Amino acid sequence: MSRGRFLFVEKLNMLASVGIKGMKISGLFICCAVLFAVLSCVHLREKTYLDVYQGEPISFEEMLESLTKARIVYIGEVHTLRRHHRFQLRVIKALYQEDVPLAIGLEMLPFESQRYLDAWIDGELSKKEFLNLINWQKTWGIDFGLYKPIFDFAREKKIKLLALNVPRYLVKKVARKGLSGLTDDDQDMLPPVTPSSEEHRRYLALSLSRHKMLKEEFEQYGYEAQDLWDSTMAHYVIKYLKSDEGKDKTVVVLAGSGHMGYGYGIPERVSNALSLPYRIILPTASGDVKFKKEWAKHVEPVELTHEDFHFIKRPVADFIFLVPLR
Repeated sequence: MSRGRFLFVEKLNMLASVGIKGMKISGLFICCAVLFAVLSCVHLREKTYLDVYQGEPISFEEMLESLTKARIVYIGEVHTLRRHHRFQLRVIKALYQEDVPLAIGLEMLPFESQRYLDAWIDGELSKKEFLNLINWQKTWGIDFGLYKPIFDFAREKKIKLLALNVPRYLVKKVARKGLSGLTDDDQDMLPPVTPSSEEHRRYLALSLSRHKMLKEEFEQYGYEAQDLWDSTMAHYVIKYLKSDEGKDKTVVVLAGSGHMGYGYGIPERVSNALSLPYRIILPTASGDVKFKKEWAKHVEPVELTHEDFHFIKRPVADFIFLVPLR
């Protein structure tokens, strides 16, 4: 690939999600622009499903056949892209039609929301009641309409929804003060936090170092916030799969692409605990993520080449869903 300039923008629309000493930074740790630096340069005329291991385009049905053999299916997203959520729903519906017993894991909600998800699936709550109880706008802050078809389908088919995330205020606290800044009460709420692998940490550094406002002394806190995020989501996937209810289920995990790309983040931690087959599917952004002028003070352009990624020893995903550049 020729040298190119790529902007880390995947979650800059969520700048308020993490604060450091009063400054706002993006969820840079889960940026997907890096994941698709090569693919975003490919001009396509139609939607394509790429089998990364074979290096060949395949049909949706061929991809689905592989997915039915997995116990965990990770599907990435750029949170604000409607077509990513439509694709996620298509996969979920297809697996359901193949009689795969399903549960759906959600980055969007913290584990403390689980009882409300259960009540939603049981038909006990209206949409308004549900959104008020989970405090969606504060908890996630992205248009619920993007996710509603998935929530509705799960409710209609009685598919378990799993709240995987850590409460946002704890992520903010760790980003400002590190894990050592958590109180005993905070720590009692949380599962064990496992550090990222050395390779993952090196990958994260490619984006972390590019934030203009991120002072060196806070870099470690950024890594720890990412570890907290990924460890918590992996914990609740593992917990469910080990439970009587989940022992025969396939869990479809919906989360930002940076939580699963290259098998880092959630998949790496789940695999360390459970030897279960899994697949990772990542949809490309393909020019749909736009850089806004107000973000310029927080990040700067980054020059990347293939050489920057040579240390990574595994493919970005099992399958990639590509669409034509816009």
